[in-house]
Amino acid sequence: MAGIGFVLRKLYRQDNLSGLVGACLHSAFASAGPWLFTVLALGSIALIGKELVGVNALFDFRVVLIYNFSFSLVVSGPIFMIVTRWLSDSIYKRDVTGAPGALFGSLIMLWAIELVIAVPFYFLYAKIDTVMAVSAVVNFLLLSAVWLVGIFISALRNYKLITRAFLLGMIVAVLASMIMAKPYGAAGILNGFSLGLSITVAMLLGNMLAEYPYPIRQPFAFLPYFRTYWQIGLGGLVYSMSIWIDKWLMWFAPEATKMSNGLLIYPYYDSTMFIAYLTTVPAMAMFLFNTETHFFEHYTRYYRDIEQKASFAKIQKNHSALMRSIFGSAGHFFILQGSIAFLGMLLAPEIIGFIKGNYQQVGMLRFGLLGAFFQILTLFLLVLLTYFDNRKACLTIQLVFLVTNALFTWASIEAGFAYYGLGYFMAAFFTFLIAAVAMTRYVVRLPYHTFITSNMSVRYSEK
Repeated sequence: MAGIGFVLRKLYRQDNLSGLVGACLHSAFASAGPWLFTVLALGSIALIGKELVGVNALFDFRVVLIYNFSFSLVVSGPIFMIVTRWLSDSIYKRDVTGAPGALFGSLIMLWAIELVIAVPFYFLYAKIDTVMAVSAVVNFLLLSAVWLVGIFISALRNYKLITRAFLLGMIVAVLASMIMAKPYGAAGILNGFSLGLSITVAMLLGNMLAEYPYPIRQPFAFLPYFRTYWQIGLGGLVYSMSIWIDKWLMWFAPEATKMSNGLLIYPYYDSTMFIAYLTTVPAMAMFLFNTETHFFEHYTRYYRDIEQKASFAKIQKNHSALMRSIFGSAGHFFILQGSIAFLGMLLAPEIIGFIKGNYQQVGMLRFGLLGAFFQILTLFLLVLLTYFDNRKACLTIQLVFLVTNALFTWASIEAGFAYYGLGYFMAAFFTFLIAAVAMTRYVVRLPYHTFITSNMSVRYSEK
């Protein structure tokens, strides 16, 4: 992602308003495209669709989409992370001839796993008609394809194509859903949404194949990475689950709804957390075109000089500059997201009123904003730890988030409605503390880790 970040930073440095707005917009779609697509399209469909099909059909569509969004992220998480590592290594080796094969191989692998899960779930467990079940499975596969194809597109640095693909897909999704809503109900809305997704996937896939004009060969070349980098694959699964575990548990809360089709949902909590996550988009955009690129420059200088046998004084100087970059960027990141969270907490009643929600969601939103604040800070630290290939620390942090989010959310359910959302906030805060300690300890002793703990020759001699 640092590659596309450098291109966006040039846009940001044009020293005019259009450059700043353009950099922020393109960064938002490059870093959170599927999320923005889903939230904005879902909101637009909800506002327009009430007059066409009524609340019940919209609710049926929304529930299926939430389930698909949730489980597509979880199932694709391990494959997403492993393929990302494989592609990164290929770019480093300056050999991306295997990229088209890896894309189709990973997509086949992902869809095969998802069909085993989705078909029994929608055709046997969920009490929905055949048309809706087929539509739900197709939507599930398309959402997963967006997650996966996005890996390859972000490496191409074509930020304009990414933005156009998501914007055009979103517009088609809203228009097609409205056209198909009245004659086909919930299934029509879902298929219209899937049509928009297919437009986005087709545009991204076409550009990727144009940029990587190589024959499709060795489609499963990335499979050995599951053994070598198993912590990364497991971390992708664990972190995706940790994001959703509080929502899954809240579906069993006393106030949750069990629909006639057998699916559980808690609309108030889900919509509130969606809003809370939406506030992290500016920070994610800033991280892509500013924070990560600034860090990457110092990171590459530090290791490049070591490879070129720089003096110890030079290494120490680079180490100090790298630490200043990390802690300085962390401070800017903290201020930006903290300001957004604080403003959101002040305006929580107005936000809930704007979406025509229930006043009971105000407390949830405030807890959600605080939780999202610390979660995005943790993600920032996880990305940096990944640069240093500290897989053990990353996996530990991700496991901490999963376990604490599950335990604290369950405790908040037992405590009662007034505490809903508090469990997520406490889990995110506790995980951030663990991540901050791990990151600080590692980067302070970076020269030691570079020459000792990460040195393969030292490991071999110890054996």
